[in-house]
Amino acid sequence: MDMAIITDNLVLFGSICLFTAVYFYGYFFLFSKLWKGRSRYEAASCGMSLTHGTAVAALCCYEIFSKEWVLDAPNTPLQNKIMEYSMAYFIVDLLNLAFTAPDDYLFIIHHIGTLSYMISCRYFIQHGAISVMCCIAGGEITSPVQNIWTLSKMAQDSSQKAKQLFLSISPFFTVYFTIVRAGFGPYLTWALGRFYLGGHADHIMPRWLACCWLFKLVFAILASMLWVTHLWVALFKFYSWRMPQGSVQEKID
Repeated sequence: MDMAIITDNLVLFGSICLFTAVYFYGYFFLFSKLWKGRSRYEAASCGMSLTHGTAVAALCCYEIFSKEWVLDAPNTPLQNKIMEYSMAYFIVDLLNLAFTAPDDYLFIIHHIGTLSYMISCRYFIQHGAISVMCCIAGGEITSPVQNIWTLSKMAQDSSQKAKQLFLSISPFFTVYFTIVRAGFGPYLTWALGRFYLGGHADHIMPRWLACCWLFKLVFAILASMLWVTHLWVALFKFYSWRMPQGSVQEKID
């Protein structure tokens, strides 16, 4: 491989090695005694997601709030490195899904869509990275809480502490996830759609690519809405089940 390619993409290749190491550490050591089979793969994936989401959400928020919101601006070196770091995570996790959960079509499509969005911005048009920063921030700012919630949910049957953590964090996570995905997500999609579909970026990218970006955003928002609905339904069912029978009868009467 050309050394210039490796040098220009050092963060990408280095991060692929990092996430692979984190995944195998979680699978062979951290979660080996807790889960078997598919649950063990999912737990290892959560370890990668925590490593990725926590760092990248902070970096993207810094980029969003420290710079003017110019959607057709050239990518900065830091923005390119953030995208490379994030692309590495999606590449490794996509391989994980392909081997361990090939029937999880929604997540596979999500990963492919997100990865292609970043690749086109980083390598094809080399502009508009602030839109990627916003999308990553909106998607990953919930990552720390989401992965803790997921791991505690998986472990609740075998650990009382995990069960208590899951029960205590579920209401907060549901509200937090709803605010970010059902609040910020649609607004971001509207703002980016108005700019890119309005022709304001035609000098840096073909219109068909702008349509592809917006299609992926809309798909992500719809998928998020489905999960938000699922979270609230599950939460209401849980508290209805826990409610004393007398209280239920009083509400019915």
